[in-house]
Amino acid sequence: MPLVSVVIPCFNHGKYLPEAVESIWSQGYPATEIIVVDDGSIDTTREVTESLPGVRYIYQENQGLSAARNTGIKHSHGEFLVFLDADDWLLPGALEMNVLLLQQDHELAFVSGGHDKVFEEEGITKEDVTPVAADHYLHLLQGNYIGMHATVMYRRWVFEEMAYDTSLRRCEDYDLYLRIARKHPVLHHTGKVAAYRLHTTNMSGNIPGMLSTTLQVLDRQRTSIQTPREKEAYARGHEIWKEYYCDELYKNLLNKKAPASLQAAQTLLKYRPILLLKFIVKSIVS
Repeated sequence: MPLVSVVIPCFNHGKYLPEAVESIWSQGYPATEIIVVDDGSIDTTREVTESLPGVRYIYQENQGLSAARNTGIKHSHGEFLVFLDADDWLLPGALEMNVLLLQQDHELAFVSGGHDKVFEEEGITKEDVTPVAADHYLHLLQGNYIGMHATVMYRRWVFEEMAYDTSLRRCEDYDLYLRIARKHPVLHHTGKVAAYRLHTTNMSGNIPGMLSTTLQVLDRQRTSIQTPREKEAYARGHEIWKEYYCDELYKNLLNKKAPASLQAAQTLLKYRPILLLKFIVKSIVS
């Protein structure tokens, strides 16, 4: 069986590592290596990792997720690679499922699947499964249907051609999907591969920052757009992302899950001023 390298970047999430590592060992897929890249943690990441058998530990000064994943790639040996965040976990049969699909079509650069969103504070789990059978680049221009990078299994040669962009502090996975799908065939399936834990320390909780970086990543594709369908998808993607993140920000402000900050107000004013007006009116009334 081809070797699968599972790279776990970790920054101060040492307490979650045993669960993440156990989800890999319990796969039942025998040809697996696990590499934890400690991105300058000041918690117990080193001690926890060294207590886990069969896990390689690599330390680097804090440089961010992209750099940590690139470091993991350099120290890995697998024909296929998976990137699992320390606070997430793989679902049973995940590795075997994606390996089989890659083996069936040697032209594929990566294969991705569905996942569960686990809302830690609320104690609920929601299934996130989006069927995409074709035109993957067009779909990615209009949104990140993958949603969670642990559902993706890459071929090693992808990273001989490109790498995670270290200038991006977020959305680096979306940027990579777009660059790969622009040039190579990829596959998406509806089998669930991983569980995505949502809690207060997720970077995705910074909605203004997420929207700004997402649009920046999408704008990078402007020079690659060639056909009328791609132009339409690109324009549609801008509107979809603005609508999605502004609606989320508005709901969070109403439910007091996000502070009524200047950054939040500026984001709504720039992209969805009607929502800012509605929030102000509701705040006055209440």
